[in-house]
Amino acid sequence: MEALAKEAALSRTVLAERFTRLVGMPPVHYLAKWRMQIASELLSTGNSNVANIAAEIGYESEAAFSRAFKKMIGVPPSAWRLGVRAAPGFGGGEASETAGGPADPQR
Repeated sequence: MEALAKEAALSRTVLAERFTRLVGMPPVHYLAKWRMQIASELLSTGNSNVANIAAEIGYESEAAFSRAFKKMIGVPPSAWRLGVRAAPGFGGGEASETAGGPADPQR
């Protein structure tokens, strides 16, 4: 954040205020959301293990990544990979299987 503020010739506070006004959320929340979006795509489509995905999106530990993923997405990374998705309004809501997922009887 410091480097970005310096590049924009703004204080960190002013940068954060302008970013929040423009994007609708503080830069740190935007970054966390973006990282989890990338992680969810990697979990859904890739063969990388959770530890590698955590490292790829900037987490130093798999445990920290798993906690953050569950807090933001509503289910652990391993469940997401299996097709379990959080209920609407996720972030700790009850999980449900997606259509075509493991519990779908039409599959």
